[in-house]
Amino acid sequence: MKNLTLFNGFKTYVREDVLFFSALVIFTGLFNQKLFSQIIENEGVSYKEQLILNTDRSLYITGEKVWLKVIALNSLTSTPSDISKVVYIEFLDRNNFPLRQLKVRVENHSGSSVFSIPENLSSGNYVIRAYTNWMQNWPVDQFCYKTISVVNPFGSFESLALQSPSSINSTAKEISGSGNTIIKPGSPDKAEIQFKITPDKSEYSTREKVKLMIIATDLSGKPIESDLSVSVAKTGIVYFDEMQELGSDNFQSSPSIVPESKDIHYLPELEGHLIYGIIRVKETGEPLRNSGVSLSYVGKIARCQFSNTNELGEFYFVIREPGINEIVIQPMDSDITGYYVEIRQPFNSNFSNFQPSLFRIDSTSIDKINNAVISMQINNLYEPFRQKMQTTPMRAIHDFYGKPENTILMADYIELSTLREVVKEIIPNVYALKQNGKLELKLINKLQSLPFENKPLVLVDGVPMYDFDKVLAINSKEIERADVLNKRYFFSEYIFDGILSFVTKKGNLSAMEFDNTIFRQVYEGCQLTEEFYSPKYDTDLSKSGRIPDYRNTLYWNPDISTDKDGKTFVEFYTSDETTDYTIVVRGISADGKSGFSTASLKVTERQFQSNHE
Repeated sequence: MKNLTLFNGFKTYVREDVLFFSALVIFTGLFNQKLFSQIIENEGVSYKEQLILNTDRSLYITGEKVWLKVIALNSLTSTPSDISKVVYIEFLDRNNFPLRQLKVRVENHSGSSVFSIPENLSSGNYVIRAYTNWMQNWPVDQFCYKTISVVNPFGSFESLALQSPSSINSTAKEISGSGNTIIKPGSPDKAEIQFKITPDKSEYSTREKVKLMIIATDLSGKPIESDLSVSVAKTGIVYFDEMQELGSDNFQSSPSIVPESKDIHYLPELEGHLIYGIIRVKETGEPLRNSGVSLSYVGKIARCQFSNTNELGEFYFVIREPGINEIVIQPMDSDITGYYVEIRQPFNSNFSNFQPSLFRIDSTSIDKINNAVISMQINNLYEPFRQKMQTTPMRAIHDFYGKPENTILMADYIELSTLREVVKEIIPNVYALKQNGKLELKLINKLQSLPFENKPLVLVDGVPMYDFDKVLAINSKEIERADVLNKRYFFSEYIFDGILSFVTKKGNLSAMEFDNTIFRQVYEGCQLTEEFYSPKYDTDLSKSGRIPDYRNTLYWNPDISTDKDGKTFVEFYTSDETTDYTIVVRGISADGKSGFSTASLKVTERQFQSNHE
């Protein structure tokens, strides 16, 4: 055992060959990315992650959405892992060009997302690859790879091979002899979960409610709690024969050597997406060493983070906000000018030699694929008239400094010409003065009723500002409100003598002349969670609605759990199509048991039903 000092007053003991990640989970308030990097430098790492990627089906029409779920595992124990909070997913063509790139938030070891297939894509097999930031320390062939098939009904089919089911199965046996290890739920070399799927009826009519009971047991028949994804799609476009199971499941090669400490360049994202960059001096190209730096979001809600660069000028920030936001990164020292910021691309630019198999269509499935193409076209035609898919409501976001002592709404006061007059006449406990030829703003300490010695943190639309002349020159007509925090504010090792925040009506910094040398750009964090559109036909009016419903995927839910009795229930409605569907359940338990199961669902013509049914 080696005695490793983590920070003053706290010691821990780490084995030289294993890094205990349980400590990272227990002491989430104490461990951070900087601390973790220090441990890496001293100890080396044996922990490795592995991913399982599930999609709602294996064949899609161009323009359709691919719904997916990703599960993170500790590859040492094959159990679900909650270390990394972000998974990077890329949809690649045969030349490894990323057609779509996603950052997926992972909570409690799993996450879900969706992307659209480009409408101009050629028919063929394509690869989805997935990895965490931590996995980038290993070779790219250690990433998770999954193959899906795409049909472009308006493109050429000359390059596609039309084969009988028997020839496809023989090709599958050839593929199974490749150098890749196939990691998939239900493999015979792993303990499995058995899923029993029981519909409440043998047949359903169109626009009728379906109720499924799912029971999960281990191989001995004992009920087991598990995390599930459930998909219901047309049988003709959900392949679960030998070829498609090999072609569409997760590929991951055998474990490689544990990297040395010096080869660790990517940190695990313990709290959220890490944005990593370097600040350099323009004239010399030298890094800006050991300097305070801030990251802020442009908007009406102040969201600031503060950190220090290291000896290499590097900095890290955790991006917790999902979706697209405009960010500003700048030094906290107002005397530092003439710098530029470089942001590291979060997606890996290296690619493996893994190639999907050739796209071979089962000749018996041609009619069903044609039917899926027609359904896709009808659905797209009526999409503008259909209830839109809803995104999961975002959590409430508040100003990082909490509730201010005073909030001044400009609409409550007479109109003044400049912000300088507003500060002088309206805002309490704030005053402006000249010091060393520069205009300064000062706040009155609420606790001592005396001026603070140092200047406050001044924000405009959430962004720190250091040129107070420009701030006070803003036209007061542009200001919506001003927040005043008349107390010292502590953020890590940083101390601010109060905070003065101005919010404009537009909230986009357009009210003042902005310094173009400051790093300001639109940045995308993790994808917003989108809910699968599944209409309810629970009234006579909805059942008789005139908007056609021809979904190729009838139902998709990536977040279902069985209870202590191994049971869960699923409800959804059929569409307007009379056809056969395949129900697919995939799941994993807390101790690493996994498996999948399928069942059939038949939909026939809807008969006349009374109002009392």
